[in-house]
Amino acid sequence: MERARCYNCVIHPQSRRRSMAHLVLSIAQIGVAIIMTVIATYLGVVLFNRATRHLDEWAELRRGNVAMGLVVASIIVGIALILRPALAVPSAADAGPRLYPIYALLTQAAGLAVGLVLALSGIILAVGLFNLLTGEIDELAELQKGNVAVAALLAAIVLAVSWLMSGAIQHIVAWLGTLIV
Repeated sequence: MERARCYNCVIHPQSRRRSMAHLVLSIAQIGVAIIMTVIATYLGVVLFNRATRHLDEWAELRRGNVAMGLVVASIIVGIALILRPALAVPSAADAGPRLYPIYALLTQAAGLAVGLVLALSGIILAVGLFNLLTGEIDELAELQKGNVAVAALLAAIVLAVSWLMSGAIQHIVAWLGTLIV
């Protein structure tokens, strides 16, 4: 019994080139994501350190302060949550196959830059606002003492705000994509 041949299953050279271009683009996007994530997390910790002037996060981490480690870790995860939608580049119907890689990288870079500014602003604003609303507890002093309960509360606030912000970032990135094309 002879096997049925599938004439449509032949991979055409043009199709192979297109899939290779998508592979190269994906690798470039991974590179951009890694670089921007490292920069974003470093800036997040540095800006949090500057926003809490009387508290040296790096010294507390070197000292083994678990409470500070929880808060700094939540800032890093929070930034990643906010920036995640910026990595999903919307499809550009008008870009065409040759311009799509440039469009995708520009949209991703613009989305990550805008997302980074919004992420850092939102996290610092949320922690500052929570600190103002809870006048009885000085959260930063408690962190310095190693109060893990306060750290868990602050970490939850950072993660909740980040999670909710990520939806808005997705819409902003889609809007940026329309400007770039």
